[in-house]
Amino acid sequence: MNELPYLSALTGPMTRTDGNGLWFDLGCDPQETNRLGTAIAAILSTRAVGTVLSWEGEEEAVLAHVVASAMGARRATVVQERGLLFTSAEPPAGSTVALVATRLTSSRPMLPVMEMMRERGHRFDCALTLHPPRLHVPPADLLPPVADGR
Repeated sequence: MNELPYLSALTGPMTRTDGNGLWFDLGCDPQETNRLGTAIAAILSTRAVGTVLSWEGEEEAVLAHVVASAMGARRATVVQERGLLFTSAEPPAGSTVALVATRLTSSRPMLPVMEMMRERGHRFDCALTLHPPRLHVPPADLLPPVADGR
């Protein structure tokens, strides 16, 4: 996992806690949220991501929206219902996709999203989280083999 400590400076003003949990108020300052989206978009753009995925939820949707907007990319929501995953919209055929999330949890992990995208013919590149600020790249043994032309 690649640490992205400079994102902490951008998320600091948006971070809220009640002593029991931590969340991000991405609606408190639209300009700061757009700066965060632009910073994340710069990272994902270097990875040739064309579709930004997010889990459902208000903060997740706002985060994905500002990132996709800054990239000029498509956006889709990953929905989990009765243990099944689906998306709000299908990315264009053969898309390179990334998941952006405030955090990954046991109920909202990266690997099932990666598998779903691979099964649909897309390339899952990474997940990027705010808490902690990291770029999560799938382990090499989980990526499909590279065709070498032999």
